[in-house]
Amino acid sequence: MRFPNAFSGVKKLFTAEILQIIGVVAIGLSAFFLIILGASVDSDNAVTGLSSFAFMSIFAIGGTVVLIIAAILKLVGLAKAGKDNKYFTYALYCIIVGMIFVCIGSFFQSSNTTIFNICDSINKIADLVATILIIQGVMNLAADIGDSEMVMKGATLFKVITAIYVFAILGAITFAVMYPFPFLRIIAAVFSCISILLSVVSYILFLAYLARAKKMLG
Repeated sequence: MRFPNAFSGVKKLFTAEILQIIGVVAIGLSAFFLIILGASVDSDNAVTGLSSFAFMSIFAIGGTVVLIIAAILKLVGLAKAGKDNKYFTYALYCIIVGMIFVCIGSFFQSSNTTIFNICDSINKIADLVATILIIQGVMNLAADIGDSEMVMKGATLFKVITAIYVFAILGAITFAVMYPFPFLRIIAAVFSCISILLSVVSYILFLAYLARAKKMLG
């Protein structure tokens, strides 16, 4: 094994991404069911409703804990992989910057939506740059190992993710411009849905690339 640190780091990074999906799904499902329960609970089944609320709240807390573990594991993984390739260290810096702006934005979520949106946008940009840097780091390791296929796949993934991000920005602008006009809201909603779908596709491709990278380094 030529790059033990990178292998350990990428392995942790892949696990962190999987945990992040689990955490997001857990929180999303708990929020969905809490809304459903809130709409359906009445005085006749109040006890059952309270029990369900308590269970789903615990489920949401569990999802939050999983997200925290995923974030820590991601930082540790990037720090570890950075010992074998500097691009993972650069990605680590981007993730930390994004986290700082998330914390800053959380203080203004209800009091100043402009600052909150700016911080959220910076976090998304930092996350995108971190993703690109991780891909570049894997490509560099692949080149050192002599795996030309992984280099080519990394280059293709870089182009795909960049194109999807540009489309997401255009979709957000389109949604913001068209949504105030009732007759254009359908078009705005379609753009928004396509953007979300493409983002999910790019994330799946990124996970698949990390899985291949883990196998390559092992």
